[in-house]
Amino acid sequence: MAAKAEPKLKEHSAQFREKATHLGRDVQELGRITRDIANDTMGVLKENAGEYYDQGIEKAKSMEQNLESRIRDNPLQALLIAVGLGFLVGMIFRRR
Repeated sequence: MAAKAEPKLKEHSAQFREKATHLGRDVQELGRITRDIANDTMGVLKENAGEYYDQGIEKAKSMEQNLESRIRDNPLQALLIAVGLGFLVGMIFRRR
């Protein structure tokens, strides 16, 4: 009876090794694909970050120019606001 089971055992063992080999190759391929996706995603994120940084710089410059023009158009009002803010900050720190 053991002699009959031996050929089947060898056949199943060979099938198992073959399937395990294919599975190993598939896992390696999935690893490569995952790495490629991660690299592509990082590239897109870097591009977007650069664009957002540039937009932030432009927005800051625009706000600075807007503030400067408002100060030039209304110097007395700007001075009074600055004095008022200085007074409030001084009062806050004085109480501590």
